[in-house]
Amino acid sequence: MKKRKTIGLVLNDIDGTYQSQLWLAFMQASEDMNCNLMVFAGRTLNNKGFGAKQHYIIYNFIEKGSLDGIIVASASVGTFASPKEVEEFCKKYKDIPVVSFGIEIPNTASIVCKDKAGLKDVIRHLIDDHGSKKIIFVTGPINNADSLERFEAYREVLLEKNISYDENRVFHGDFVADTGYKIMEQIIHTNIEYDAIVFANDSMALGAIKAIGNMKKTGIYPKDKQVIICGFDNSIIARNSDPPLTTVKQPISEMCTKAVELLVKEDFKEELIEFQSIMVKRASCGCSYNIANDNNTNNKCLKLVANYNVHEDIQTYEIDELFEELTLVLKQCFIDSCFILKYFDGPYFYDIDMAFDESFKIPLKSEMIYAYYKGERISIEENNKIIRTSSILPECFLQDDKRLTYIVMPLFFGNEHFGYICFEATDSDTMTYELLRGEISNALKGALMVLERDSIEETMRENERLASLGQLIGGISHNLMSPIMSISGISVALEDLKNEYKESIGDPMVTKEDHYEISSEIAQWIEKLKEYNAYMSKVISNVKSQAVQLNYHANNGFTIDELLNRIEFMKSSDITIKNSNIELFVDVNLDVVVPGDILNMVQVLENLLKNAIESYDNKEQHECKIDIYIQKNKNILTIAVKDFGCGVKDDIKSRLFKHMVTTKGKNGTGLSLLLSYSTIKGKFGGEIWFESEVNKGATFYIEVPITETL
Repeated sequence: MKKRKTIGLVLNDIDGTYQSQLWLAFMQASEDMNCNLMVFAGRTLNNKGFGAKQHYIIYNFIEKGSLDGIIVASASVGTFASPKEVEEFCKKYKDIPVVSFGIEIPNTASIVCKDKAGLKDVIRHLIDDHGSKKIIFVTGPINNADSLERFEAYREVLLEKNISYDENRVFHGDFVADTGYKIMEQIIHTNIEYDAIVFANDSMALGAIKAIGNMKKTGIYPKDKQVIICGFDNSIIARNSDPPLTTVKQPISEMCTKAVELLVKEDFKEELIEFQSIMVKRASCGCSYNIANDNNTNNKCLKLVANYNVHEDIQTYEIDELFEELTLVLKQCFIDSCFILKYFDGPYFYDIDMAFDESFKIPLKSEMIYAYYKGERISIEENNKIIRTSSILPECFLQDDKRLTYIVMPLFFGNEHFGYICFEATDSDTMTYELLRGEISNALKGALMVLERDSIEETMRENERLASLGQLIGGISHNLMSPIMSISGISVALEDLKNEYKESIGDPMVTKEDHYEISSEIAQWIEKLKEYNAYMSKVISNVKSQAVQLNYHANNGFTIDELLNRIEFMKSSDITIKNSNIELFVDVNLDVVVPGDILNMVQVLENLLKNAIESYDNKEQHECKIDIYIQKNKNILTIAVKDFGCGVKDDIKSRLFKHMVTTKGKNGTGLSLLLSYSTIKGKFGGEIWFESEVNKGATFYIEVPITETL
C-alpha cells in the first residue's frame, strides 16, 4: 500500500480575513487529494511585535525528510517583507520540494494571481459606469509585492483613461483595518476632493466604512452623503458589511488545489502558474446588489465555542491539574486530538534574527508530555515519548487509514521557548487554536517552574542549606506564581479584547452596547492587574527588607547577653511588639556563644513574635501574651516562642515552612516564616519547628549549636 504523503503549509496565521479562507481552502484541497496537511503558523516576517516575532521559531521545524513538500504562503508571510527578503526566507527550504504561493520566487515552483486584471476592472467600472474621476487609492505596505502591483494597476488605468495622476490622492496603509479607519478620518478632515476610494485590501476598506458610520452618528459626516469604497481580497466579511463591499477576488480554491497537486504528483517541476483576479460588484460602489445572488461560499469560518472563557479554566500551575483541566477544555472546544511536547534538553532562548538564518537548528529532541487523541487523554508509551523534533509527532499519530490536518504552534513565555503544541484541525473554528496556545503557554510555563522549584526544594532539604535568597526562589515562587500567571492570563485576555475590537471595525453587527461591553471588560481586567501588582509589590518589599538582614555575613558569633539586649531593645522600640505582654525566661549562662550573626537571629525572633501577635486575631495588643524561653541542653541552645492565640490550622501545618503560607489573604505574604526557616537551617545549621493546637496557641522552637565562650 502506498504511503500517504504529508504536505507542510507555512502560513503567518490561520485567523484573519484572508488567511482563514486560505488555509481552509488548503485543508479542503488536501482532503480532496488524500494527503496529510501540517500547518506551521508563525506570523508575518518583519512584524513589529516582540511576541509575534517569537512565533518565527516554528518556521525552523521543517527539515529535509520530515515532509514530502511544503507550500510557503509567501504573500501572507511576507506582507511586511521585501520580495528579496521573502526569497531569502524560502532558501531555508531549498532541500525540500517547495511551492511559493502568492509571490514568484526564482528557481521555485510558484502559484501567483495577477492582481492587476481584477483591480483594473474595478477602476474602469468606477470611471465608465459611475463617472468617477477623482479616485483616491490607499496602498498596502510600501515594499509588499501585492501592494505594488495593485498600485500599478491604479496608475495604469488612470493613464489609459487620460486622467491625471495626483499624488495627493494616494495614501499609504498597511493592510490593517485600524489603519483604514484612521486614513478615512484623515481624508475627511483634509477636505481633499474625491468621488471614490479604492483600498489595496478589504480590511482597510472595512475600517473606512466603520469610520464613516461613526462620523455620521456624531454629525461630522453628512448622513445623506454616499461615498464609493472598494477593496481587494473578497474576504469573508466583505459581503456582510454595510454596504456590502465591491472588491476583487482571487480564485483561492483553484490556486490552493493546484499548489497541493504540484507536490502530490510524482513529477514535481519548478514551474510558474498564473491565475487572474476577478472583480466582484456589490453595493459599496453604488451598484444594485442582492445577497441571495452572491456566490461567495467562503463564509465558513464560524466560532463554534462562542464566549468560551479559556482564561478562567486553565489557571493551575500543578502540571497534573493543568492537563486535567486542559482535557476538559479540549472536549468543550470539540478538538479531536492535541499533543504537547517539550524540548528534551530544557528551554531554549530564541533570537528573532534566526528566522532568516539558514544555519539555525531547533533543539534536536523533544519529549511528549501530554497526549489527547480521538477525544480522550491517553497514556504515552515509552517508545513514543522521545522523538526527533523535526518529526513533529510519532509515526503512530500519522495513520495510514485516515488523512489528517495538524496545526503546529510554538509554546513560549517571553523569548523562553519550552516546546510546541499540535492540534488536529477538523473544522473551521480558527480562533480557538491560538487562544488555547497562548493560555497553555502561560500555564505550562508556571507548571514547569513549579517542577523546577520542587526539584530545588528537594535538593535544599537534602543538604539542609537554605541560606541564600537565590535558593529561596523555589519557595517564594510558589505564591508569586499565582499572580504572575494571572497577569499573564489577563495580558492574553486584553490582547484578545484588543483584537476583538479591531475585528469589530467594519462589522455592521457591532453596536454601541458592544463597545461599552468591551470597555467594561477591559476595566475589570485592569482592576485585577492592580490587585495582583499590589500583592507582588508587598512581597518584593518584604524580601528586600529582610534580605538585608538575613544575607549579612558576619560569623563571629554573639553571646546570650548580647541577644537579650537586642530582644529588650526590640520590645521597647518596635511599634508592633512593644505594647504586647511579652515575658522572657532565661535558663542559660549569659556568656554562652552562638556562632553566627546576631542580626540574622534577631530578625528570626522578630518574625516569630509578630507571627505570635497576629495569632490573637483582633484582640488589643496588651492582651497578646507571649512567653520567650531560652535554655541550654549540652551544646544546643533552645529558644521557644509561645503564644496563646488561635493556633495553626491543620490544613497549613505541613506547608508552613515550605511555602509562603498566610492566613491574612491579600494583606499578607507568608514570607517571614519561610525566610526564618531557611535562615536557621542555612546560617546557623540548626532546626526550627512548632507545636500547636487550634484555639490553644502555638509554640515555635529554635535549636542551634553553641560554644561556651568567645
